[in-house]
Amino acid sequence: MVAGEEPLEVRLNGQPIAVLMRLPGDEKELAAGFCLSEGYVRRSDDLLLIHHCGRTALGPDDPLESSNRVEVTARPEALRRPPEMTRLILAGCGSTGSAAAAAQLASDLPPLQSDLRLRQEVLLGLAQTMVAAQGVHKQTGGVHAAALFASTGELLVLREDIGRHNAVDKVLGYALLRHLPLDDKVLLTTGRASHEMVVKAVRVGLPVVASVSSPTSLAVQLASRLNCTLIGYLRGQRMVLYTHWWRVGDG
Repeated sequence: MVAGEEPLEVRLNGQPIAVLMRLPGDEKELAAGFCLSEGYVRRSDDLLLIHHCGRTALGPDDPLESSNRVEVTARPEALRRPPEMTRLILAGCGSTGSAAAAAQLASDLPPLQSDLRLRQEVLLGLAQTMVAAQGVHKQTGGVHAAALFASTGELLVLREDIGRHNAVDKVLGYALLRHLPLDDKVLLTTGRASHEMVVKAVRVGLPVVASVSSPTSLAVQLASRLNCTLIGYLRGQRMVLYTHWWRVGDG
């Protein structure tokens, strides 16, 4: 078995803003998470309607259909950045640009105010829980996962995708569409923890970003400035705390 890969066009108030190469499924969550984590709107309440359109057959002899377009309608006065020219975002890749441009993109973000505290033993058990829940990875390999956890270590939602940013947006979209508070949650991902992961988390109020892999230098810089706890190499019985270690303790 191999993982599916198809394009998904996301349109905001009638304007195309991105074509995401993604693993089919959870399209509404992906579109909602993308619009919020990329800063087009501030809150889930700003989104009025999300619906599929443009269903296309996968092949002449294949009865299955693909939901290859999602239309998002937001309150016009709530738009924080105008819809841009469509961007093609490849699986596993985020938007491109220089470090200066990336820093400028996050310049509107205030530092997080969350005073969340986590026990070490809770954090050390998250990766094992995530791996056990990765059904698509077990069948195909080669897919990323993102998971949202409560401070007790309870798994709230897990999504898989061929792109790690897509997996994160699916998880965020799930939470935001259900109005789940995020200021006391932990985001765990596979793959590199890039600056985009930190920006996405901070935009929706997530105070802790963890990865089973390593962070980038810009991710560390931004997490430090934005009061976000960044954890890398969370696997087995070890982890590396890069920023705001005060949130993690034995108490």
